[in-house]
Amino acid sequence: SIYSPTRELLFKSGDFDIPETWITFLQSNDIFNAERGSYSTIGRKHLVNGKLYLVFVSDKDLPGEREMRFLAQASIVGWLGSLVLLYLTGLYFSADALKPVTRVVNEVNQITEENLDHRLVVKSQERAVDEIDELIITFNALLARIQKAFVAQKRFVQNASHELKTPLTAIMAEVELALARSRTVDEYKRTLGIVFHESERLAHITQGLLTLARLEEGSLKIEMENLPVKRMLTETLNTFRLHHPERTIMLKGEIPEVYILGNTHLLQTALLNVLDNAFKYSADQIVVHIHTDAHTLQISVQDFGIGIPQHELSKITAPLYRASNTATMPGAGLGLSLVDRIISVHNGKFDITSEEGKGTTCTISLAI
Repeated sequence: SIYSPTRELLFKSGDFDIPETWITFLQSNDIFNAERGSYSTIGRKHLVNGKLYLVFVSDKDLPGEREMRFLAQASIVGWLGSLVLLYLTGLYFSADALKPVTRVVNEVNQITEENLDHRLVVKSQERAVDEIDELIITFNALLARIQKAFVAQKRFVQNASHELKTPLTAIMAEVELALARSRTVDEYKRTLGIVFHESERLAHITQGLLTLARLEEGSLKIEMENLPVKRMLTETLNTFRLHHPERTIMLKGEIPEVYILGNTHLLQTALLNVLDNAFKYSADQIVVHIHTDAHTLQISVQDFGIGIPQHELSKITAPLYRASNTATMPGAGLGLSLVDRIISVHNGKFDITSEEGKGTTCTISLAI
């Protein structure tokens, strides 16, 4: 497009129109550059035969447009291809990374109550332990504790069923024998005496099992109070002497005028169980030692009876476990289990020292 200085159009080729503002700008300047739409425009002043002309040249950059379209298409295709590649790569690496977890899940699914001794295998034995290995080690430790509790519960149920079956069998046998034919009054009295004795034993076993189970489950509501040690010990010893007047109890040490946080009924039950054990398994006097310091009260019950075999001391507080040298003596193996659990509930300590044939000493330690 060629214009005169008066903006008169002298020549035009093409369909692009030059705006008036561009002509005005070129009249005041020597050079003009602009872009509009797909056109690029350059304006210059030319002096021909003494006459001034304003010349504008506009054109499209067709090769550049083609390159831009190609670049846009290539970018879209590359972006889609990258997404697909990233997705497939993520699937591969995630599957590879989750292989240890999948292995652990498959192994755990194979564990049932029949094979609780199965343990997961730690694969990284020749390299540093990673997070999966730490998880496996922790799970194996948990599994060991579960197996121990499961075996203990199974043994407890077996022993409990055996202990409950024995007095029931004796009661049924005696009643069946008494009903077989008419008997004298003395024979009926003898049968009722046996039934009463076995029923009492059955009630004692049942009560002990229920109390122990409730303590283990934590469902027994325990009301703690500041109770005076002197009154609690005096009442416990008097109760024992009332039931066993023929046995001598020697008290060594002065009962202190202190208070402890505890439950009177449970602590008396624990002390009476220890005293009953000393009574059952010894024929000599029973010695009760009292010792206190600034923070602890110790009550030791010493007997001079049959004692406990050394290799069985670690098992003697297990529910329904009885020492091998007590087979001919009455008992259910619940007394020391209850004592151990009651003292544990009171955050105390229960220790047993014994020598077979010489006697046993049970020590209860409680915080003052």
